[in-house]
Amino acid sequence: MKLVEIKEKEYEKFICKFDRYNFFQSIEWAKFKAKTEWSMNIVGLVDNKEVKAASILLSRKIPMINKKMYYSPRGFVIDYNDFDLLDEFTNQLKRYIKKNKGIFLKINPYVDYIKRDKDGNAISEPNDDFVEHLKSNGYLHYGFYKNANEKRDLEPRWISVLNLKDKSIDELLKDMRQTTRWMINKSQKNCITIREAEKEEIEDFKSVMNHTAERRDFVDRSLEYYQIMYDTLKPNNMIRIMLGEIDLEKLKNTMKTDVKNLKDKIKTIEGNSKKQGQINEYKSQIDSINKRKKEIDLEIEKYGIKPIIAVGLYISYGKEIVYLFGGSYKEFMKYGAQYLMQYEIIKYAKENNYNRLNFYGIDGNFDKESENYGLFDFKRGFNSDVIELVGEFDLIVSKPYYKLYNMMLKMYKYIRKIKK
Repeated sequence: MKLVEIKEKEYEKFICKFDRYNFFQSIEWAKFKAKTEWSMNIVGLVDNKEVKAASILLSRKIPMINKKMYYSPRGFVIDYNDFDLLDEFTNQLKRYIKKNKGIFLKINPYVDYIKRDKDGNAISEPNDDFVEHLKSNGYLHYGFYKNANEKRDLEPRWISVLNLKDKSIDELLKDMRQTTRWMINKSQKNCITIREAEKEEIEDFKSVMNHTAERRDFVDRSLEYYQIMYDTLKPNNMIRIMLGEIDLEKLKNTMKTDVKNLKDKIKTIEGNSKKQGQINEYKSQIDSINKRKKEIDLEIEKYGIKPIIAVGLYISYGKEIVYLFGGSYKEFMKYGAQYLMQYEIIKYAKENNYNRLNFYGIDGNFDKESENYGLFDFKRGFNSDVIELVGEFDLIVSKPYYKLYNMMLKMYKYIRKIKK
C-alpha cells in the first residue's frame, strides 16, 4: 500500500461508502478553509488502485520557524476497527508530513467513546482500546474534558444528536418533551416566522451572533468569515442561514382581539353574582394583556415592527444536518423562536431524507447547577441523544519542534490575554 495524493472525485466516491461521515470531511469545507489561511491536500492509502483510507489534510505555516501544522478535520475516512490499516495509514502519514515540513498532525475522530442516552447516562463501555491504540502509535490525547472552560479541542467532544431515521414528523413531535412542544406552539401563536436568509442578510445574522457572543462570553467569527463560508458552500446547497422574525404589530393586533373576546365574555355573565370569580379572572387577563401591549409598543419603538430575534446556521452533508452556530436576543427569548427554528429544520431534514440532526456542542457536565446546563437541556427537549466522542489527538512527527510550537502558543495566548 502506498500513500498518494488523490483527486477530489476519487475521494468523494470513497467517502460515500461510509455510514458516518461529517461535513468537516467534505471537499467543500476544505475549499472554504483554503480561503482562510489554510492549504489543502487530499491523500489516500492505495492498494492495487483501490483506496483503503483517505483524509483531507489542511496545513498552515507556523510563524518564525518555517514549519507547518497539519489538521485532519474530524479525523480520517477509514475503518477505525481495522487497527492494522490504521497503523499503516499513520506510519505513512508521518513520513508524508515530515517530508512536507510538518511537525504534527491534529485529528478529532468522529468515533464514539461512550454511547449515552438523552440524559447523558452511559449505555456502553468506554472505547478505551481505540484511545490506547492511538496513544501507542505516537498520538498525544488531549484528555476527556467535560466543561467548556476545560476545552482545548478545536471541535466539541460532547455533542447532541437527534435520530430522524424511520420516524415520521408526528412521531418525532410526540417524542419531544411536553414543554418543548408547548414552546413550539407558543412561538407560532407569537407571530414568529422562520425563513432562510439571503446573502445580503448575513449582516443581520452577524448582529444577533454579536449579541449572543457578548451574553455568553465567547469570541464570534468575523462577518467576512460567514460571507466566505456562504459563498463556498451555497452552490452545493450545503449551508442554510435561518432567521427567526417576529411581527410585533400583528402580535399586538391579536392581543386586541383577545381583549375584545374577553370583554364580550364578561358582558354575557355580568350581573350574575355566581360568576363574579370568573369575571375577575377575565379582568385580570385583560390587565395582563394590556400590560404586554405596552411592552410591545416599547419593543416596536426600539427594534421596529419585524425584528430578527433568533438565528441559526446549518450545514447539510451526507446523511446529517449540523446546527453549527446559533444565537438570539435575550429580551426576545420569551417568544420561543429558537424552538420553532429547530422544528422547521427537523421538518426540512425529514422532507429531504436526512437521518440525523446534529445539534452539535454541549457540555459533558449534566449537573443542573453547571454553567451550560441550559443549552444541554434545550437540545435534550427535542429527544436528542448525548454522544461522547473520543476527543482530540496530536500525532507528533518532530518532538523538538512540537515542544517549541507549544511554548510559542502559550506565549501568544498569554500576550492576547493581557491585551484583552
